Amino acid sequence: MVITMREILLNVCLMAIALSLFKMLLPEGSAKKQTDFMVSCFFLAGFAFFFTSGRVNFASEFETDGLFDNIPYINFEEEYNKAQSHAVEKEISHQLTRILAEEEIFVRQISVNVNISDKYSISINEIRVVLTKEGDEENEEEIERLRESFRIIQREVGDEILITGEFKTDEA
Repeated sequence: MVITMREILLNVCLMAIALSLFKMLLPEGSAKKQTDFMVSCFFLAGFAFFFTSGRVNFASEFETDGLFDNIPYINFEEEYNKAQSHAVEKEISHQLTRILAEEEIFVRQISVNVNISDKYSISINEIRVVLTKEGDEENEEEIERLRESFRIIQREVGDEILITGEFKTDEA
């Protein structure tokens, strides 16, 4: 006869109830420590019997094939990294826009490509600067303004980060 997990739990609960009733019947006083020790030993002996008898089969009640198929997996670390990445992108973009505005270079948009590979590793892969252009053709003044924005950004973030840029008209 194979004992299932349900039978083990039922026996443990019944044993706990029986032991607590037995403990209530015993007198309080000088023998309290000894009776508590005896009750604990009896409980452990009864509990150990199930595992030493060789009749315990945990697999019979825990067939999980298909049980968890409809439960969606939520990767909280990935969601957290996305939120952190977005916050870092927004803050860097805001700070670079402010620094460029102090130099009287007004940008239309700054996009920052941030990668968070684990808890302690944040890397910036690319910074993209979008400037507003006047008219259809880029003139030398606008190109120089873009180059100057590149120099300022490079001074702030270092040479390792790719900085790209483009012009967009107000209609685009």
